[in-house]
Amino acid sequence: MGDVRLRSLLWISVVIALLLSAQVQAAKKQYVCVFDPVGRDGDIFSMAKDIATEFLTLGVDLKLYPYTTEAAAVQDLKAGLCDAAILTGIKVREFNLFSSTLEAVGAIHDYDAMRVVLETLAQPKASKLFIQGDYEVTGVFPAGAVFIHLKNRSWVTVDSMRGRRIIVMYGDKVSSSMVAQVGGKAVNADTSTFANKFKRDRADVVFAPAAVYEPLELYKGLEPDGGIITQPINQLTLQMVTRKGAFPEGFGQQAREVVLDWFDQTIEVALKAESKIEKQFWVRPPKHEVEEFNEALRLARIRLRDEGIYDARMLKILRKLRCRKTPEAKECIRPEE
Repeated sequence: MGDVRLRSLLWISVVIALLLSAQVQAAKKQYVCVFDPVGRDGDIFSMAKDIATEFLTLGVDLKLYPYTTEAAAVQDLKAGLCDAAILTGIKVREFNLFSSTLEAVGAIHDYDAMRVVLETLAQPKASKLFIQGDYEVTGVFPAGAVFIHLKNRSWVTVDSMRGRRIIVMYGDKVSSSMVAQVGGKAVNADTSTFANKFKRDRADVVFAPAAVYEPLELYKGLEPDGGIITQPINQLTLQMVTRKGAFPEGFGQQAREVVLDWFDQTIEVALKAESKIEKQFWVRPPKHEVEEFNEALRLARIRLRDEGIYDARMLKILRKLRCRKTPEAKECIRPEE
């Protein structure tokens, strides 16, 4: 009888310990470094707060910290000071080459295509592709298209780009490779100097999303004869990167599905910014010029894939989706490289 009572007490102790452990786990906060150039009052940080509220239903309580310098957010994530970070796609490259390749040049032509891509990648069978080493990408937010801004609206052909001074961000191998592909002259800049170089005629071409058009007064660089090509050169993303083991099992897949529900809201921000650009600046190239432009970007993607900047698996997925929509495209007729 004593043995039975002892075993009962032991089981009760185990159950109590497990319950206490679960309570501690439930109460634990995960710390997230959020890159937002504006800081706590920015749109990105505001979105992160709303997402954090939804994640409570997944048993995850996020504590958010704003970072106005992305390099600092990356450093703190690596150092373990953050359990997760929300970063731009280009900075995610070292944590997950597959998901960062969503920003490949010429790979996603419009927002409808972006929706299809993210819906496809949100399926459980793709979950392992978002895990690389000690990190997992648990959410991808579309952040708007990048457009080519020109000093002269007639420069809509690949040949017309030869010899042009084109802004290249310091250390950005993607834009450097692309400029080399079209025969342009690279003009180095960073996020604090590229707009002024364009406005002060130190550069002929700049790649930029509509979100910075008004705040950085890029229209001053377009006046009087400039233009913006309607076809995006690539799609920007914000991505949530988590440290392995810092979140509950299965959180990554659940989170990617939750984040997908925010697609329309995030795209609306980009569309609103694009609507503020004066109509006279938009330039729609002829169909044959678009095909030539797409071919130049295809060659750039191949080069960057071979250099290890782009992930071959993601490029294949994106090509398959493009060819499903436009099977008559030249890249869809030829064999895959």
